[in-house]
Amino acid sequence: MNASLTPADQMQLAVHFHSQGQLDNARTLYEGVLRQFPNDFSVRYHLGLLESQAGDVERAAIHFGRAVQANPHNADAQNNLAFTLQQLGREAEALVAYGQAQALRPEDADIAINLGLLHKQLRQLPQALACLERALQAQPQHVALLCNRGNVLQLLGRQTDALASYEQALKVEPENPVVLCNFSNVLGELARYEEALACAERATRAHPGHAQAWVERGGALKLLGRTAEAVVSFEQALALEPAMVQAHTSLAATVLSDSVDTPRVIEAGRKSLEVYLQTTWQSPRLRQTGLSLGAFKLKHDVQQARWLQQHGHDVPGLATFLKTGEALLKQVQDPATTRVVRASPTEFARMQAYLGASWVHAMPSMPDVLNPDNDWRALEEAYLAGTPEILVIDNFLSGPALNAFQEFAHASRVWHGEYANSYLGAFANRGFNSPLHLQLARELRQRMPRVFHDYLLTQIWGFKYEPAVTRGINVHADFAKVNLNFWIAPSEHNLDPDSGGLKVYDVPAPDDWTFGQYNNDSTRIYSFLQQHEAKCITVPHRCNRAVLFNSALFHETDTIRFVDSYESRRVNMTYLFGRQLR
Repeated sequence: MNASLTPADQMQLAVHFHSQGQLDNARTLYEGVLRQFPNDFSVRYHLGLLESQAGDVERAAIHFGRAVQANPHNADAQNNLAFTLQQLGREAEALVAYGQAQALRPEDADIAINLGLLHKQLRQLPQALACLERALQAQPQHVALLCNRGNVLQLLGRQTDALASYEQALKVEPENPVVLCNFSNVLGELARYEEALACAERATRAHPGHAQAWVERGGALKLLGRTAEAVVSFEQALALEPAMVQAHTSLAATVLSDSVDTPRVIEAGRKSLEVYLQTTWQSPRLRQTGLSLGAFKLKHDVQQARWLQQHGHDVPGLATFLKTGEALLKQVQDPATTRVVRASPTEFARMQAYLGASWVHAMPSMPDVLNPDNDWRALEEAYLAGTPEILVIDNFLSGPALNAFQEFAHASRVWHGEYANSYLGAFANRGFNSPLHLQLARELRQRMPRVFHDYLLTQIWGFKYEPAVTRGINVHADFAKVNLNFWIAPSEHNLDPDSGGLKVYDVPAPDDWTFGQYNNDSTRIYSFLQQHEAKCITVPHRCNRAVLFNSALFHETDTIRFVDSYESRRVNMTYLFGRQLR
């Protein structure tokens, strides 16, 4: 560095190098000025921008933090500080910094969107909506604000209001592909399927290279029952973006309905899982920022890794993951109440191979998945005669099938969905699938044809719970015609034999409710059930017990208290057939 340069000259030259992408030269000059003026706002702010660009988010956060200390009234510094804190998993601090930034510039759309998206990520939906609407008061025709407000309104179950928000955006930019895709999506949620398709096709015509438009087109075609065309549309999205997670999961869910082609269904689900894991865990930025892990999921994953190691499964990166994960868990007092565990970049690097490994247990073949000793004709009659339609079936699976599904749940690394009540989800369109899973669906149609008719298999999932979460899935209904739910954890591990199962109410969801209303809005549902004096049928947990019921009936998980060990975790498997609610 030329000693004759003044600090102002050094800053000017540093900014020039920075703008040209010569980060090392720029950093040397910035740091030279910093040694002379350690609390200077400008040099701290520029170093924050540089380190963020270089991928060192920890250092960027330090510099932005010092910049904010030097000038707390600079909205850009507050916004950048918040963004880096968010990347580091420090959401509470990020909320404060974004809030400071918005208070300084309430009309700034970018700040409002950043804050709104963080509230949305944290499921603080009213706060997300309020922050977006605050900015819209100053910029009522800002397309991104209108679009993000529509997204939040959809999550709040206010589909009609979301539709109006997208319509406002389309008046400003009639061919905006993002807005058209959102518009198509909410039309689908409102059961206006033909309009949803027309809107998605408008997007594909205007922007044939926009992969999301092809995904929305496929979703609308699927809702119209045009599954073959839907598959083609999802495949077109993947031709444009081969690593697009939503396109893979949508394709896998759609081919599931055609469960006759077993290899194709399995392949699509496995590919979807692989792409999801690659996208989630292979980002180079994670090796620079580290990440926050859900504490209850980390507990499960460490338990599962121990089990896999003990049973001789050679999963890539297992040993280093187990050592690092166990050390991280020691920092947690109670995984059921501690929300997150922070893994440093070094700790993440040790766990990355295992976290990104696609590992699905191979299932055996067998003549019968369903228990052949059950009187299936009598069970069919009992279901059809029920008012409401609900039937408990004990000894549901054959012995070999029960053992196979238990082994699958223990060994398969498919439990990636995290839910607020400390339970994990796995889905057929993301690896929770096998020829045996599909054989079960076919056998049900064969044994109980008047119950299942020609209904398509629309979803398979599993949920796995913390041993003493007390609560599982909240009250809801499903869109399907028939729900099958069965449990595979050993009965002796249930600490309360009168509980641990399912509560089903004898009143169905109204036909005109949206998915958000009948699937997520607990307050509305309980009020509705009270108004209709609904009675509750409680089915206690038993191993190998199934509950078959009309999907429109409201239902929820009963209180859960199980032995605290890996193999004792309550696991339920659910199949959905057909469609009746929108």
